[in-house]
Amino acid sequence: MAKRNKSSADLVAPDLGFHALVFDEHDVARLLRATVEREGGQSAFAKHHGVNRAYLNMVLNGKRPISDSIAGALGLHKVYTAQSRRRTKREARPLPS
Repeated sequence: MAKRNKSSADLVAPDLGFHALVFDEHDVARLLRATVEREGGQSAFAKHHGVNRAYLNMVLNGKRPISDSIAGALGLHKVYTAQSRRRTKREARPLPS
């Protein structure tokens, strides 16, 4: 089994955060499509959740990003995740104090 490198977040604040499901943009778009269909279409979804139907259509067609209000209608909110990766020497500079 490969050893996992600890992220800065793990090292600085190991007691912060929580385990959660993580969705990328593609996952959220699939969830949105299924929810729109279940609620009776774009107009019904937009009216029910108070979002702009034209913007919703552009999101569903990949022309606009998923807004906070649309994510909220799905019961989601944006978060930032820490990923472990090896840094190059150039990136390995200390943080300014």
